[in-house]
Amino acid sequence: MSVTIVVAIGDNGVIGRDGALPWPPTGDLSHFKALTMGHPMVMGRATFESIGRPLPGRTSIVLTRDAGWSAEGVDVAHDLESALATAATLDDEVFLIGGAQVYAAALAAGSVDRMVVTRVHQSPDGDAWFPDVDWSRWPETSREAHDGFDIVTHDRT
Repeated sequence: MSVTIVVAIGDNGVIGRDGALPWPPTGDLSHFKALTMGHPMVMGRATFESIGRPLPGRTSIVLTRDAGWSAEGVDVAHDLESALATAATLDDEVFLIGGAQVYAAALAAGSVDRMVVTRVHQSPDGDAWFPDVDWSRWPETSREAHDGFDIVTHDRT
């Protein structure tokens, strides 16, 4: 199974503020939809709640430590290993879509094969940052330039 992180990162490493993106929509949502459509997505509970609903055409697997938490239309997992095991029964490709704790856990476990990063050319205030990454182990394999942001793919060496 291939595991891909999908994330938007500001120039200063910020990925969120107050449970939401710290910038207005950049125009990369159509790319996100095309990339993830038909595949399972793993996300933390706060990320799911910021979205507010399961996204159509994709299976949402929500990570939470709260054993009593549930939401209609999603699968619940209580650790990353269980979430990835559930995803593996559904497809050979899974997307991790946030938040910072999910990204950090997956990177620390060595579970990630690819990162698709929207590099937002802003440095907003925030309270969530992308984890420190040794980018020399994640060479850039493609880049699409857009007005105000680039979509950059990194594959693990």
